[in-house]
Amino acid sequence: MSTLLGSGMNGVVQIATVAIANLKNASLSIKNDVIEELVCNGSLAPALIAATGQHVEVKAEQLWTDTVAITDIIAGGTAVTIILAPNGTTSGKPKLTISQAIMTQFDLKWDQKSAISDSFSAKGILAIGTFP
Repeated sequence: MSTLLGSGMNGVVQIATVAIANLKNASLSIKNDVIEELVCNGSLAPALIAATGQHVEVKAEQLWTDTVAITDIIAGGTAVTIILAPNGTTSGKPKLTISQAIMTQFDLKWDQKSAISDSFSAKGILAIGTFP
């Protein structure tokens, strides 16, 4: 079993099979949707009726060195695979694969004091595994 402890300096994000160069930070958010209903059963707690789905969103920021992410967002609805490797890609390390990911946002920023950077967001389906 792989350890989840590690340095963020080793993190890797890949879009399709292309690793994002100069990754600054990344995050993963998982949200489960549910239907709740307040019923008269002597309690003020809502009754869980059904789970309706799961949404996974990934966000990443990098120093702007290529146009991989902006090309995918312009493609409008083209699904890509995004791989998150928080501790690097060596054997046994955690591998989070977001399949059928649709790019939802792309931001490009720059100012006189720092390098050009971009960030993107995407939503898709999560699978958890380890690198071989």
